[in-house]
Amino acid sequence: MFFLSYLVPEPSHGWLVAGPSESPENWYVAPDGTRCSIAMGNTVDRVFAEAVLRVCAEAATILGADPELRERIAAARELLPPFQIGRHGQLQEWLDDVEEADPAHRHTSHLCALFPERQITPRRNPQLARAAEVTIERRQQAAGWEQTEWVEANFAVFYARLLRGEEALTHVTKLITDASEANLLSYSVGGVAGAAQNIYSFDGNAGGTAAVAEMLLQSDGEEIELLPALPSAWRDGAVRGLRARGGFTADLTWRDGRLCRARIRSAGAATSRVRYRDATVNVTFDPGGAVTVEPDEAGQIHAAARSTADAAQPPSVRSQ
Repeated sequence: MFFLSYLVPEPSHGWLVAGPSESPENWYVAPDGTRCSIAMGNTVDRVFAEAVLRVCAEAATILGADPELRERIAAARELLPPFQIGRHGQLQEWLDDVEEADPAHRHTSHLCALFPERQITPRRNPQLARAAEVTIERRQQAAGWEQTEWVEANFAVFYARLLRGEEALTHVTKLITDASEANLLSYSVGGVAGAAQNIYSFDGNAGGTAAVAEMLLQSDGEEIELLPALPSAWRDGAVRGLRARGGFTADLTWRDGRLCRARIRSAGAATSRVRYRDATVNVTFDPGGAVTVEPDEAGQIHAAARSTADAAQPPSVRSQ
């Protein structure tokens, strides 16, 4: 209800935009050369508005409630501004294609469209996915790029969502080697925010863990993708207990960079599409049941139901 009241029509196209607001914590250069942080229709607000409206409508549909509200939400979502690609090939952070006042800024708030949201994906929106990559590349190439532990975690998980396992591993490695203590607790380097010494920050630990999980398994409620961003350095390995949206738990093993087997358990009766590389299979689960998914030499995958669910095991991962 807040967004339906707060969003206002943008005069040029009639798009519904939020504002005045910021794209935390970045600045841009206005046409007159002024450094500004406030604007209308920032991309990050578009992402959040779409997510809140979509989830609210889905909940109302499941509950069979508020049909008039659902109609208002559907109309508003149709008028949200599209994602745009700027003059440098980057995903625009603001409604207008303005220059960044600080090209090396650590914040990339508009890339929340990649993670945790899935409003941009490489299979559904390849051009926008490439524009998101350009945004990351330009940040890192700019003089004075602000490397922090949570930036490394963000870039790792962004690249995982972009299905770029090598780049994701690069940033996981930098998170561990350049922004973590010997006990693996991540930190922001001394000097950030005027601190005299390194500042412990949980962001790197939580975000880095999320990145590793996204490299090995991704899900959106309709599809479970196995080893979507597996880097070549993780040649052989196994993971147990990864969770997928919809009440699924998966155990995976791989050899020579190729999936050997996935065992997927479901908490209840369910159906899901399972993907490995370009192959997909539709799977039906009995309540508490398990399915084994394996690839064949032709690149297809096959699923076979197991008579009983595997015993629950705590999550773990190993790689060689």
